Amino acid sequence: MPDLTKNVLEDMNKQLDRIIKSLNQLDDVLIWKKIKDSMNSIGNLCLHLAGNEYQNLISAIGNKPFIWERAREFNSEGGISKDELSSLLLRTRSESESIVSVLSEEDLKREVIIRYDLEDWNRMLRVNASENETYEV
Repeated sequence: MPDLTKNVLEDMNKQLDRIIKSLNQLDDVLIWKKIKDSMNSIGNLCLHLAGNEYQNLISAIGNKPFIWERAREFNSEGGISKDELSSLLLRTRSESESIVSVLSEEDLKREVIIRYDLEDWNRMLRVNASENETYEV
């Protein structure tokens, strides 16, 4: 495994450990509490983190199916416990590690395509793109 890959995985796992330790200090109600309606809860951020990791590492780099429920990540208001969130983050990381850990130096040089749902793309860029337009970020 290239040093870059090893270092990235170590850093990612260190951060995930911190997230899970923080989740474990809260109860399920606090995880879904929003300080303001315009803000996201910790639960929303955990769902989004798992979704982003799936999209970028598992789908784009690992060529797995593009399955992303971005709207659900921000619209969820509970119903998922801290243990379920931790499990989701750990499962996603395990799948990411299995993909990233076997990348070669050549793999690290290849270009990948990060897919976005058109609605999400428009929301992120604050545009109204149609399906046949191409944008680069």
